[in-house]
Amino acid sequence: MYQEIKPSDRLADIIESFWTFSKNESSENFKVLPDTCSDLIFDLNKNQGYLSGIMTTYQLVELSKETDLIGVRFKSEKFGSLCKIPVDETKDLKVELSQILPTKKQNRLNQLYELETTTDKVHFIEKFVKQLFEHTSERQDLMILSIADNVRTLKGTLSIRDLANSHNISLRQLERRFKSYIGLTIKEFSNIVRFNNAKKSIANNIDSSLLEIAVDRGFFDHSHMTNEFQAIARAFLDNVVFLQSIIVITD
Repeated sequence: MYQEIKPSDRLADIIESFWTFSKNESSENFKVLPDTCSDLIFDLNKNQGYLSGIMTTYQLVELSKETDLIGVRFKSEKFGSLCKIPVDETKDLKVELSQILPTKKQNRLNQLYELETTTDKVHFIEKFVKQLFEHTSERQDLMILSIADNVRTLKGTLSIRDLANSHNISLRQLERRFKSYIGLTIKEFSNIVRFNNAKKSIANNIDSSLLEIAVDRGFFDHSHMTNEFQAIARAFLDNVVFLQSIIVITD
């Protein structure tokens, strides 16, 4: 059974959610959609953890009846300062904790597997994450954090060139710096933000037409949409009309 848990208010701008998967009645296959997040996942049966890097397309995940997982879903722009390696090297991959966290920090996580209740585990991870950010605050890229926040606030509908100009940085420098810190190009990040907002609008506004939702979310070019969005959209809804209602962000 899958369950999401909200983080405490002090970490809400860093952590999207905690989640657990356990006590399932049978094995299941899941389609996991890109969401501009990176997940630290702990397998409580095997006493090991790994990073599921930021995704650019959906993934099929098979979970057995015996699976017992707890995960922490980071907003990827916040995770960049914690990782020992460039985050773009983790894109669409599962990475062992030894590659992304210092050995001393990794060893502390062994205490997690000794805790019994989900509440205790969440509190332990929250304390661990808070200390990590306190020790890596000097590595945070404040400009990239500001830009990522702008993308989220504007729901992915914005001009990348205007963003670069407003932050007094060249488009090429912005792309390189953004990708290294977050794991995606700013275009990929914006596309996924916009896709997820369109998906939420479709679910929450059943009386609105797909065209109305598309226009409201800033989509306008059908041919670009097909090339850039079909892998994501088909995982969510195998519907040609939906595909034709979404386009890509342009410079």
